[in-house]
Order: sequence, then C-alpha cells, then structure tokens
Amino acid sequence: MKRTLKKLLYKKHPVFLSKYFFYKTFKRKLNLKNPSTFNEKLMWLKLNEDDSIKAKCADKYLVRDYINQLGYSDLLVKLYKVYDTVEEIDFEELPSSFVMKCTHGCGFNIICLDKDKLDKEDTIQKLKEWMKTDYGNKMAELHYSKIKPRIIVERFLGDTVNGKVPSDYMIHCFHGVPQVIEVGENYGNNKKYITFNCSWDVLDFYKNSIEKSEEIKRPKRIEEMLEISRALSKEFTYVRVDLYFSDNEIYFGELTFTPGACLENDFINDADYQMGQLLDLKILKKESLSKMSMSARPVKIK
Repeated sequence: MKRTLKKLLYKKHPVFLSKYFFYKTFKRKLNLKNPSTFNEKLMWLKLNEDDSIKAKCADKYLVRDYINQLGYSDLLVKLYKVYDTVEEIDFEELPSSFVMKCTHGCGFNIICLDKDKLDKEDTIQKLKEWMKTDYGNKMAELHYSKIKPRIIVERFLGDTVNGKVPSDYMIHCFHGVPQVIEVGENYGNNKKYITFNCSWDVLDFYKNSIEKSEEIKRPKRIEEMLEISRALSKEFTYVRVDLYFSDNEIYFGELTFTPGACLENDFINDADYQMGQLLDLKILKKESLSKMSMSARPVKIK
C-alpha cells in the first residue's frame, strides 16, 4: 500500500516533489516563477517542456536510432545483445569483457572485465531489482518513466587489465551551442570532475577544477567533439552530450537532460548562477533554433 501511494504521489505531484527535493538539498525554496540558477532552470524545463523526445533520447537503446538518423553511427559503441528480461540473459553467448546496462535510468551499470570472474548470481539479482525500478519516480524525472526497461550489453572501452575506463567528456549544450565541457577522470576509486570552456580555459566551478586541471590536456579532437555535440543537441533547449575519448577515437555515451536530478550541489563560487545565465527560458525552443545559424559561437565564460 505504501509503495502504491508513493508511486501515485510521484506521478501526480512532480512539482511538489521537485520543490521538496530542492529545499532538502539547498535549504531554500525552488523559484519556478523566476528561475535564475542552472538547477532552477533545469527544474523548470523538466516540469514544463514536452519530454517525449527526451524519453527516447534518454533511453540507452533507442537513442542509438537518433544517433544513426543524424549520421553518427560510427560513434556508437559496439552492441552485443539486447534483452527484454533478465531471464533471457545467456552469459555463454557474451564476450569475456563487456558493459551491461539497464536502459531506463542512471547508474544501472555492470562492468565486467573478465566473465570467468563475474559473480553471475549477484549480477542477476542487481538486474532484477533495477528492472523493477521506475527510475522516474526516484527524483521526479518523469521522462525516465516513459522508457521501456531493457538490458543492453556493449563493448567495454577501457583497459581490462586494470579496469581503467576512458575519460568522459560531458559537454553542456544550451540552445544547440556547446558551452561548458565537464571532464570526468578517475583518480583511484574516485572520479574527479574538471570544467573548461570551449577554449579550454579552466572554469573554477568545482574544487577539483583548481586542483587537477593541469593534469588534463586538451584532446586533439576536441573541436570535432564540439561539432558532434552541436549536431546532437540542436533539437533541445538544453542537453548534456556525453562522449568518450579512447585510443584517439570518439564514442557516444548518452544524452542527459536532468544532470544530478537538477540538484547539482557540488558547485563552488557562483557557478550555479553562471551556468544558469546560458539558458534563456524566454526563448521558445523552435524560435531559438530558427534564429540560430550554424556559425553560432560559444559565449566566453570566465
């Protein structure tokens, strides 16, 4: 009974829940009438924009069709298998290393470096639990609730010897223009995030940006990555285009519309406000795209 009531509350009252989560995180009220910060504006978009295409593009399986339609099939990581249920999984047909993902949420990933050492019972148990989870209900990100749960198995891009995964480049795009590059690097068991503008100047949006920025060199193919992000983001008011860079090759990761469930609380200084200024909610998406030429250039962020 409690689970049913909770589910109904999440689906019927996303505004209330968004306000609740926002206050719980930031200890202040969510301003939806006049949002000014990045988190507030993403909350507004989440609650007001049509999310039908977002649901398709947040789906880790169906987004492959979107990437194909735009002519970027070469960016897609090799797909081994797609399963509709956990019971369909046959480990014998899978390669020695792989990444297994549920398509309808975030963090539903299993990295297998060596199939012979994989705890298959634990893997099955996790997948069963994830497949029953309506991820959209967790933090009122309702576009996830429209995604059909599936399990996909993809090639593992990292080093199978030490388990190191490739750097991921999370490119925040506003009105079809890439503006902020967030680079995820693994340091031991922790992932550190460093932010740059499109000129590769460090943005002091995170503490890690100041401490670790000198260790991340400008990728040789960054301009190509920015052009890819421009193409993949042109249909959206805001989206974060996640790309991997491995062995000098660019791979598509995912499209993210509500990073951190619109509750990013690791910002320092006035980063939340600076990011928010890049998103103009007064501009309707279609009007914005029609006025925006292909020669649009990123705003210089300091």
